[in-house]
Amino acid sequence: MKENTRIYTVFVSSGYGGAGGFPESFISNEEIINKLKKECKGIDFIVRDMLKEKLDVGSVLNELENLPEEPDGVLIFGTYKREHYSLALTGLPTIVVYNLFEFMHLPYELYYQKGKVLTTCIDRINTTSPSVSEAMFKDLIEKIKLIQALKKLKESKIISITPHKYMCIVDYKNLPPGYNEKLINSLKSSLGVELIRVKPEEFYESVKMIDIKEAEKIAKMWISEAKGIEDTTEEEVIKSAKMYLGFKMLKEKYNASAITSHMRYLTDSGRVEDMTWPSLGNTEFQKYGIQGLCQDYPHLAATHLLGYYLTGKPSMLGDIMIDPFNNVSIVLHCGAPINPNGNDKVPYTIISHAESPVRGTMKPGSGASSMVELPIGEPVTIWKIDPIKKRIILHTGISVDGHKLYKNFDNIMCRTKLVVKTEAKKVQKHFYMDEYGLHRSAIYSDIREKIENIGNLLGFEVIEEDK
Repeated sequence: MKENTRIYTVFVSSGYGGAGGFPESFISNEEIINKLKKECKGIDFIVRDMLKEKLDVGSVLNELENLPEEPDGVLIFGTYKREHYSLALTGLPTIVVYNLFEFMHLPYELYYQKGKVLTTCIDRINTTSPSVSEAMFKDLIEKIKLIQALKKLKESKIISITPHKYMCIVDYKNLPPGYNEKLINSLKSSLGVELIRVKPEEFYESVKMIDIKEAEKIAKMWISEAKGIEDTTEEEVIKSAKMYLGFKMLKEKYNASAITSHMRYLTDSGRVEDMTWPSLGNTEFQKYGIQGLCQDYPHLAATHLLGYYLTGKPSMLGDIMIDPFNNVSIVLHCGAPINPNGNDKVPYTIISHAESPVRGTMKPGSGASSMVELPIGEPVTIWKIDPIKKRIILHTGISVDGHKLYKNFDNIMCRTKLVVKTEAKKVQKHFYMDEYGLHRSAIYSDIREKIENIGNLLGFEVIEEDK
C-alpha cells in the first residue's frame, strides 16, 4: 500500500499580529490543522508551532533537513519577518499562507524566482463574509491537494515498449544523441516517475501465455458494449484483446500505472496478417484509471497520469492540428477513453485502424480501433509536460461538433477526433513540431489554474499557447 502524502507544516505566528484588541472571533492553529485533517484524506501533517514550541528558523530547517524521510511538501502559515523567507526556499513544493489582517511581508518575486512556492490567504478572524472565508479555505485545500497529486506521480511507474531505437520517434523528427537517457533521467529527476523499458520479446512471450478463451470473452464484451462493428472482423477484435492481456500481464509484473507502446504485432513475424493495435486495450485500461498510450510517449504518459491524479478523469492522446479559420484545435487518434468524465460512458464504434495497410478490405491485419463519440459543449484542456526542458505547454477551449465544420469527417485521418473551439490563431503561433512535438494530451476539464500552480511547485515554465 502506498504511503500517505507527508506535509511539513510550520506556524510562524499565532495567526493575528495586528494592532488593537484581540479579535472577538478567532481560528486557532489547532483548529486549522483539525479542519485540514478532515478535508485532506490521505495526507499527514507534521506540525511545528514556532511560538508555542519556542523554535527558531534554524532549528526548524535543521529538523526538516534531517527527517528520516523527506516530506512531499511544506506548508507555512504566516510570514511577516525576513528571517522566515528561508522556510519557503527549501526546494520542496511549498505553500505559504498569510493570515488576513496580519502584517504580510511576502516576497512574491523571490518566491517565484527561487522557490517552488504557491501563496494563498485565510481569514482567521472571521472578518469577511462566510462565503468568501470558505472560498479562501477551499483554495488552500485545493493547493494542498496539488502536492498530493505530485506525490502520486512520484510513486508512478511507466512501462515503455517499442521495437524502435528511440522513444517518441513520431512526436519529434530530430532526436538528439542520448535522447532516451535524457528522457528517462528527466522523468525521474523532475517528476519522480520511474520509466521501465520492456523489450518486444518480453511482450511476445507474455502473449504466448494468454488463455484464448479469456481473449475471446473480452472481445465479445467490447463488441457488445459498442454501438456496432464496422470495416473489421471479430477475429481482429480478439487480436486486440490478446494485445491488451499481454500488456496487462506486464503491467502487473512491473506494478505500472501506465503503459506506452509502439507495438503493431503479436509476434515478431512482421506479416501484415499478424498486425494489430493497442487502441481497444488502451480504452479498456482507462476505464480503471490505468493510462494506456499508443506510439510510445513516456512524457505524455506522465501528463495523462498527472491529469488523472488532478481530476479523476482519463485523457485522450492525439496528434494536434490547428484550423485558425474555424478557430479550433483538433486532437485526433484511433481511440480515446469512453469515460471522458471519469464515471460516464459515451457511445463508440469498433472500426478498422486508420494505419492498417489493408484498411477497408476486411482482410486479416485490418486491425480494430475505437471511434468514440466524445461530448460537445464541455471545457477541455490540451497540454503536455516536457520534463527535459522543464516546461508545460497548454491551451483550453470548449468541445464542438466537427461534423458541422467538415465534410466526410469520420473518414478523414484518424478514427476519433476531439474538436475544441479555442484561440486557434494564437495557438498556431506556438505550433512548431521540432520544438514542441506533434502530440498532446486532452482532458475534459479546464485545469489551466491547476497546471499553472503545478508549474510553480515543480519549478517548470508554463507556456499558455492561447495567450
